[in-house]
This record gives sequence, structure tokens and C-alpha cells, in this order.
Amino acid sequence: MNLRLTWVQPEDLVGHELRQAAEDGRDARAIAARWQNAGGPPAPRTAGASGTPRPDLRPLADTLLTALADLPAPLSADEPTALPEIRALTTPAPRPSRGERGARRHRPP
Repeated sequence: MNLRLTWVQPEDLVGHELRQAAEDGRDARAIAARWQNAGGPPAPRTAGASGTPRPDLRPLADTLLTALADLPAPLSADEPTALPEIRALTTPAPRPSRGERGARRHRPP
């Protein structure tokens, strides 16, 4: 039995990262063309590995993942990364009343 650890196989990550780049507004068209011209598969419809393992594409995948990480992200200025900034932009969840807190702690078996 073979087990594919997709999060450590660059050739399985490129398609996912290309999709994410497009969603982030990064222009990855040239990188996507290099991947497709080399026979790299698109991202699977759902999470996971590509249909057929392609370890022959690993060196190219490493290069392209680095290039994708280096692309400017136009939305990054709008996306806070420091925890205090993130908290400042979120709405705190309502606190449960005293009765609700007690009910949660002392649920019957």
C-alpha cells in the first residue's frame, strides 16, 4: 500500500496554489502556463492529491511554488496579520448568560 502525503509533495500543491493566487488577485498566468506546458495537472476539485502522481514534476513544482510565493498580493494591504489588528476587525461572539454557562458545564450524562 502506498500513502501519498500531499502536503509535502510540491507537485500536488501547485494546482491548489495557482487557484489560490487567482482568488487573491495575484497574476499567476505565466506560472500557470509553465505548469500546464510541462503537463502539470490542474488543482483537484476538492482538497487532496492530483489524480496521478507526477514526481517527475517535483523540481519544476518547487521552482513554481517559490515564484508563486513571491508574487505581489494586491489585497495584502487590506489583510491584517497582527493578532490585535485581526481582533479589532472582528465582532466578538456574544457572551452566554450565567444560566447558559452553568447549563453547559453541568450537562446530564
